[in-house]
Amino acid sequence: MSQDLLVVFPTTHLTLMAEKAFKGAGIKHRTIMKPRKISSDCGLAITVEKGQMENARALLEDSGYLPATFYGSGAHGWECLIRLDRPGEETQ
Repeated sequence: MSQDLLVVFPTTHLTLMAEKAFKGAGIKHRTIMKPRKISSDCGLAITVEKGQMENARALLEDSGYLPATFYGSGAHGWECLIRLDRPGEETQ
């Protein structure tokens, strides 16, 4: 799992739409229960390989499946890498 990223959305509906988009684009992913330490209204998260981060990001921006937050596994657990609020707009 250390090679994976988590993508978290604020709603289950948005998570499932993104999951469908990842599948259609051939991005390897898996839907899992969101770790408790990550705050979100949705109980699900999607894992993607680190090498697929830019593809996943571009797909989410192009599809409008935002906001989305990417988390990576760090020394202190899951750490926020990128938060996408609007297409082309990123916060850290």
